Amino acid sequence: MNKQNILDLIIEKLTADIKVTEQAVAMSRDTATHKDCLGSSKYETMGTEASYLAQGQGTRLLELERALNYFKQVQPKSAGNTVTLSTLVTLDDEAGKQQHLWLAIDAGGLKVQYHKQITVTVITSKSPLGRALIGKHAGESFELKVGKTLQCYEISSIT
Repeated sequence: MNKQNILDLIIEKLTADIKVTEQAVAMSRDTATHKDCLGSSKYETMGTEASYLAQGQGTRLLELERALNYFKQVQPKSAGNTVTLSTLVTLDDEAGKQQHLWLAIDAGGLKVQYHKQITVTVITSKSPLGRALIGKHAGESFELKVGKTLQCYEISSIT
């Protein structure tokens, strides 16, 4: 897999998400301040609810912008044989299912499609799986307890 192409996909996805979130912020802000939403009594709370939504959308926008700034600064280079930040990792589980993960500081959960058949998921180093991966090597196996279930993984490649 080409790390630069995947990084470009992540940046494109974050940019698109920012545009959508900016529109959501504007709509919720306009709703919160519209004269029809200002209640005539304390029981009419549509304006208050819309302002909470605007605040949440604004926070999400800041998170996306921070993640975009982070990924714009990433320099895709060969990771060698050890999992570190900005490493692209391919994991195999016990059932033989593969996962492609990009280890990052931000944007955990973001998914991009690489060549239409490969999904790459961004995970953070703060997540349980991210913490378990840091410092591991290609070919190494490890176990991770998820709830009451013990998951076994093998690192099949590091890019």
